[in-house]
Amino acid sequence: MENVSAFRAFVEDACRRAGVDESVCFDLKLAVDEACSNLVVHGYKGRQPGPIGVSFAREGDEIVIIITDHAPPFHPDDAPLPRLDAPASERRPGGLGWHMIKQLVDRLEYDSDTENGNRLRMVKKVVPLQNG
Repeated sequence: MENVSAFRAFVEDACRRAGVDESVCFDLKLAVDEACSNLVVHGYKGRQPGPIGVSFAREGDEIVIIITDHAPPFHPDDAPLPRLDAPASERRPGGLGWHMIKQLVDRLEYDSDTENGNRLRMVKKVVPLQNG
C-alpha cells in the first residue's frame, strides 16, 4: 500500500507539468488511488505482491492514465453496482470504488491477456485554462 501514495504523487506532478486544472488533477489522483488500492487489497490478495505500473499522457484535450498489473483479470464492468438507495446501515462495507472511478473519469477501457497482464485505461477530458 505504501506505493499507492507514490502513484498519487506521480499523477500530481504529471498534471502540474501538463498544465492540468487542479479539479481534474484531484479526480485523476482519486481514480488512480482507488484503482491501485483495489489491486493491492483485492487483485493480489493471497498472492505475492505483484507489479503495478502507472503511466500518464496528455493526448490533445484528454489525459490518459494507464494502469498495468499481473493480478487475476477483473473487468470493471463486473463490479457489483452499489446500493446507493439503501441506508448505509443496510449496505455492505466497501463496494463504491469502481462506481466512484466511473464518475471521476470520462471513459474506462480494460483489456487483459496472459502474456501482458491487465491494462486499465482511464481517460479524462481537460478544459484548457482560460487566460483572462
